[in-house]
Amino acid sequence: MLKKIFNTLLIGIFGLFTCGCNQYFISDNSEDTNNKDIYYGAYNRRDLTWADVVLYKKGSDKKCEGVIHLNAPSRSITIKNDRVDAIMKLACTDGTLMSIDWELKKKAFADGFGKGIDQYNNTYNFKTVSKNEFQTIAEDKEIEIPNKEFLLKY
Repeated sequence: MLKKIFNTLLIGIFGLFTCGCNQYFISDNSEDTNNKDIYYGAYNRRDLTWADVVLYKKGSDKKCEGVIHLNAPSRSITIKNDRVDAIMKLACTDGTLMSIDWELKKKAFADGFGKGIDQYNNTYNFKTVSKNEFQTIAEDKEIEIPNKEFLLKY
C-alpha cells in the first residue's frame, strides 16, 4: 500500500516537473529586418527538450504550427539561468516554412530571443514577453497550442 502511494506521488511530481505552461512571444522589428509584419505566438513545453508552437500574423489569417527543440534539457542539474540554443521549425498555412534559432533560459524555455529566416529569405526576430504584453498585441486572446502528435516534416 505504501509503495503504491509512493509511486503515485512520484509520478505526480514527475508530471509537474516536465509539464509546461504557455510562454508567449512576439515579433521584434526593432532591428534591421526586411519583414515589418507583426507576429505573435506561444509555445508549450511537452517535455524536457521539446515544445509545441503556434504563431499568428496580425491582420491576417496566416497561422503557423511547429516545434521548438532545446539543445540541452531544461531543469537539469546545471545552473538554471544558463542560456541554451534552441531551434524552432514552423510550417504556415500560406506555405511558408520558417526556421528560427533561439537562445532561451533552460529554466522554463523562457526569457529569450530568436532570429531566423523563411524559404524566401525573409528575416524574422522574436522575443519572449509576459502574458500581459502578449495580450496587448494578440487579436485573439485564446491561443490553441497544436496537438502533441504534430510533427513538422520538411
